[in-house]
Amino acid sequence: MKRTVLWTVVVTVIFSMIAMVGLSGCKEPEVIVETVTETVTETVTETVEVEVEATIELKKAEDITIGFSLWTMQFTFFQNVEAGVRDACEDFGFEYVMIDQNSDATKMVQDLNTLIDQGVDGIVSTPVDPGAIGPSVQKARDAGIPFVCADIGKSGPVNALLISDNFNGGELAVEYIDGILGDNTKKLGLGNLLPQWTYARQRGEGFLAKAMELGYDVASNIIVQTPSAEGGYDTMQQIMSAVPDVAGVFFASGREAVGAANAAAAAGKDIVVVGYNGDPEEFQAIKDGVLDATILQEPYYIGY
Repeated sequence: MKRTVLWTVVVTVIFSMIAMVGLSGCKEPEVIVETVTETVTETVTETVEVEVEATIELKKAEDITIGFSLWTMQFTFFQNVEAGVRDACEDFGFEYVMIDQNSDATKMVQDLNTLIDQGVDGIVSTPVDPGAIGPSVQKARDAGIPFVCADIGKSGPVNALLISDNFNGGELAVEYIDGILGDNTKKLGLGNLLPQWTYARQRGEGFLAKAMELGYDVASNIIVQTPSAEGGYDTMQQIMSAVPDVAGVFFASGREAVGAANAAAAAGKDIVVVGYNGDPEEFQAIKDGVLDATILQEPYYIGY
């Protein structure tokens, strides 16, 4: 039997974009929360032969297992993402399995394939190398397992990506620095992220775009090779060496920003330093008068 079927495909993408600026001194943090929902509807008419019997088996919550492949538990940010995923699973009554990638892309791929082979019902990942997960994502989808990426980036046909508006976060960093300096003839610097962190690198892109719009010269743009406070310290020394009169810098991750601020203080230089994430180390550095500001994310809710 042939039948003309009118297929209506509705794709809804929801991005939670949260950017907050935590400032030193007595000012309250500026909070900007924006949620954008985009719906695309496509109608396709085709003639198909239909002879299908389908049975949908609904599982009980306690029979559903969610696997979480986490970048590393060494970073406070990802500890908070993990807490959100874990609490959500507990609230919904799901079983929960977490595997730590330990910042190792090879281990990440192996872990994802292990979760798929174990037959979990859904996968969440914060990938250390988003470009390397594509085949695993495809394998999961072929097995009927939904795959969600949280933060950093994605590749392959993921079901969803949950991420802050990183571009806008970078813009906010420049706006804060401009509010302090008030002089676009002064030079800026950028402690950027590794190229494979495609979505997180939008922080730097936003910083550069807004700096250009406001007429600032970003005289030094250096990638932090080691994601740590020590890496930020070393990169800040490179920036100060390349641009001795640098007046403001943005480091696109929290611990690196704290390291950068300490490097500026050790050199006896009055440089406005802004970080990104809102890690506890950043808040302490702000209280201590070392770091000027941070762009605050909500990692717990990204995970949840």
